[in-house]
Amino acid sequence: MENSLVNQGVNFVEKNMVVENDDRKIKICNSILQIMYKYIQIVRKSCEAGGILIGRENSGNSNLIIEYVTEPMASDKRSRCRFSRKDKGHLEFFKKVYEENSEIYGYIGEWHTHPENIPHYSFIDANNWKKIGEEMKDRNQYHIIVGIQQVGIWEYNADKKKITQICSVDWKGILKENETLF
Repeated sequence: MENSLVNQGVNFVEKNMVVENDDRKIKICNSILQIMYKYIQIVRKSCEAGGILIGRENSGNSNLIIEYVTEPMASDKRSRCRFSRKDKGHLEFFKKVYEENSEIYGYIGEWHTHPENIPHYSFIDANNWKKIGEEMKDRNQYHIIVGIQQVGIWEYNADKKKITQICSVDWKGILKENETLF
């Protein structure tokens, strides 16, 4: 109920969001955007929310499709300016999706909200992404931060230990024409 103003009667464009990163396209399914949208921190008392991104590489090319996310769970630590994924349910959900789909899905990265219009990653975010990168040395991760007006996507290159912003997309471009944010 903390975000009671969000996502009530809001309609999204019927297509998925596709962004380009060098020679790779990243598709974020519409249903994922709808989940993230409902956690936007427009109410002053709203806590950050987040989870993991689960997807797969498209066969035949290196394009990514993000099809699943987890939402905040009971044991996660949440405050106005912090989300810490602590609940084992995130990994259990990933394991279930992985096993039920012939092991084609993989961990893509993390997502969380920020109580700012245009999201920027914090020092804490950067350290967390680097820590994940050390655990997954051979794979780049993609991280999404959901702001009030925009959604930002970053890539963490594990080899170079480098964070690069891929894009920032305005929520207005994701919603159907004539819809308002709140």
